[in-house]
Amino acid sequence: QGCRGCRSVAACQIHVAMKLLYAVAAVCLAFAILLGALSFDSVEYWEIGLCHSYISEVVQNEPYTSGRHYVGLGNHFIKFPRTVVSVLFADDDSSGLTQGPGLQSRTRDGLNVRLEVSFQYKLKADRLFQLYSDLGMDYEETFIRIAIEQLATATTMYNARSFFEERTKIANEMHGLVRDHFETHGFASVPALQLRTVHLPDMFEDAIRNTQVRQQEIQIAKMRQKSSEVSFMTDLIKAKQAVKVMRNEALAQATSVIYQNDAYCAQYTFLQEKQGNALKSIMQNTGWTSGELLQYLKIRAVREHPSKQTTLRM
Repeated sequence: QGCRGCRSVAACQIHVAMKLLYAVAAVCLAFAILLGALSFDSVEYWEIGLCHSYISEVVQNEPYTSGRHYVGLGNHFIKFPRTVVSVLFADDDSSGLTQGPGLQSRTRDGLNVRLEVSFQYKLKADRLFQLYSDLGMDYEETFIRIAIEQLATATTMYNARSFFEERTKIANEMHGLVRDHFETHGFASVPALQLRTVHLPDMFEDAIRNTQVRQQEIQIAKMRQKSSEVSFMTDLIKAKQAVKVMRNEALAQATSVIYQNDAYCAQYTFLQEKQGNALKSIMQNTGWTSGELLQYLKIRAVREHPSKQTTLRM
């Protein structure tokens, strides 16, 4: 018996075969799309990845940066952080960002010391395969052990007092030790390290604090002494300058008096010479004797003298 709409059994069989063929093609297409989708994997911009095969359990050594990549069926990315990662050792864990409490060690002179330290590391893309091969995905635990070992070793190189007086120097040298060890054994760079807090025994910290207070007082006293010296030297310079000014003024005044006296003397001499010449000319023109000339001068002096200031004896 044929299908509805088919004229014969053969036509019906052909119709059924075509439907089956279309169904198989649709399934194959869907399966191909699924396989294609499973052959791609993505890496975010803050990540870097290594391609790992589920089938062969092989990891390719070439790292992949951000984007969507074709990795093949049965492969996926093992992802690592591309950005800087912070590690913090601190007693206060309220932020939830610490990898452990403060580091316990001893100074060179045998005192217990507790350090709160943080540092930042960044994985090297060109050594990512070697990192995964040697340390696996638990590499950060190894990083923490390396950092603890190097920081504890660095602490034993300094006495307790140095942690107050040379803290920046100690932090820089700790950074150098951790950085070099990470470069060699951790396949990562350490761009920064911070020595956040140093805890020493209370009695020692009190003694150091009192010493620093006394040193500050000494420095203040020295600064005050220096300020007094500067003030005294300033006053001395002002006094010397005032003496110079007075000396210059006195010299100028004396020079002025000398010039005035010289001018007066020159003028007086000139007038006397002119007056003598005039009297001589009078004597020659009048034929007076010296006595007559003196008598004339007396009369003239009385005449020119103010009458209110003149007294005559009879």
